Amino acid sequence: MSILTGLGYDIHRLEDGDHLLLAGVKVPADKRIVAHSDGDIVYHCLAQALFSALGSDDIGSHFPDSSSETSGLSSSLIVKKALEEMRNSGYQVNNVVVAIILEKPKLKQYKMMIKEEIAKILDIKIDRVAVHANTSEMVGPVGEGSAIACLCNILLKKD
Repeated sequence: MSILTGLGYDIHRLEDGDHLLLAGVKVPADKRIVAHSDGDIVYHCLAQALFSALGSDDIGSHFPDSSSETSGLSSSLIVKKALEEMRNSGYQVNNVVVAIILEKPKLKQYKMMIKEEIAKILDIKIDRVAVHANTSEMVGPVGEGSAIACLCNILLKKD
């Protein structure tokens, strides 16, 4: 068996709004994520982890924020492109860990929905997905409430 690991990281500014989009889940909030695409930081981070595991270019090379074609793009399409590259390489997802770093809102009641959406898009069992919600203990831009960050670790396998 061959295994690959990938790491994804993303951070975005926040501005006044009415929800955060996290793995396709609309989480009510008084902020929104500032981004060139739809701003789904979890999907951005997941795609970045997939691309990194495959030794591929980063998400910005595949989907440049300077392109009008990617403006407002659904981040699920970004993940699907990374998954297509993964499948073409003969790999499949074994498991994934996602850490969302945000001061507020608290994500406890949304973590299962986020986990379900990640499992669905990756086509893996839900027990192969971990979603953690962390704060930044009021330190830095995330802690001050002006940003949201996300980390993702993924394991791919080929039998």
